[in-house]
Amino acid sequence: MYFDTHNHSQFSFDGGKTTVEKSAAAAIERGLGGVCFTDHYDFYVPEMKQEHENRVREEFDVPAQQAEIDRVNELIAAGAFGKKAAKKFRLFKGVEIGLYETCREQIRRFFQEHSFDEVVASVHYLDDTDPYWGSYYKGKNWKEAYGHYLETLLKEMKWLNKDFDIMGHFDYIARYAPYPKESVLYRDFPGLFDEILRFLAENGKGFEINTKTYQAYGLRTPELDRNILLRFMELGGEVITLGSDSHESAHIGNKFEYFAQYVKSVGFRRLGHYENRRLKMVTI
Repeated sequence: MYFDTHNHSQFSFDGGKTTVEKSAAAAIERGLGGVCFTDHYDFYVPEMKQEHENRVREEFDVPAQQAEIDRVNELIAAGAFGKKAAKKFRLFKGVEIGLYETCREQIRRFFQEHSFDEVVASVHYLDDTDPYWGSYYKGKNWKEAYGHYLETLLKEMKWLNKDFDIMGHFDYIARYAPYPKESVLYRDFPGLFDEILRFLAENGKGFEINTKTYQAYGLRTPELDRNILLRFMELGGEVITLGSDSHESAHIGNKFEYFAQYVKSVGFRRLGHYENRRLKMVTI
């Protein structure tokens, strides 16, 4: 019974295609054990993205999101989604915090004011750009673009440290890249990956397999490098999480069975999720 640890609802700026209730129904139908809604919270939005999308901040109403999750959890417990779900299924309160160096003070204050079941730490923007729109890649070869992203992610995770649980989509940068080099591989950045994976392992953080990354983007389909998982295990890493990064209910739990077996073939026997910031492990 898998848990989707990275999901979005109507409270995310880009989550208008679903709701907490619709996503819960879809997850129950797919046999998941639970879903954590990690809606977007980015204090910084690049100026160029503001021009493209007319959006200055990407935040959500935390009390409203959590109240809605409580409401739907009550429906589930009352049997509105079936007796089996009432006993075994639950929704969790989360956030996907967008890391950006100039926003550190705001981020720290945010976690002093709010509490969650789980925090996913991600980098969406860097160098005053949004990789989705392509300008980040201009003037960089694939190694410079991917390497700088990994360096930024490591730096900001080390700073955030105890205020997060899971490293979000480490290879997000490959989704929209213009290079023939489709995937971020261990052999291309062994020293940098060792730093990242050692930091996660030593601090009990989760390594997320974000299944949204491993789909076709035009003619490119990034792949998860098995060697990264093997090295994570060698360095003492234990916590692997599955996140669909879904923005609509049809994508919840996407490819979870495939990646659960992939993880098992590497040697991991359990998958993780978080409840009240406490790690829970489920056998694959």
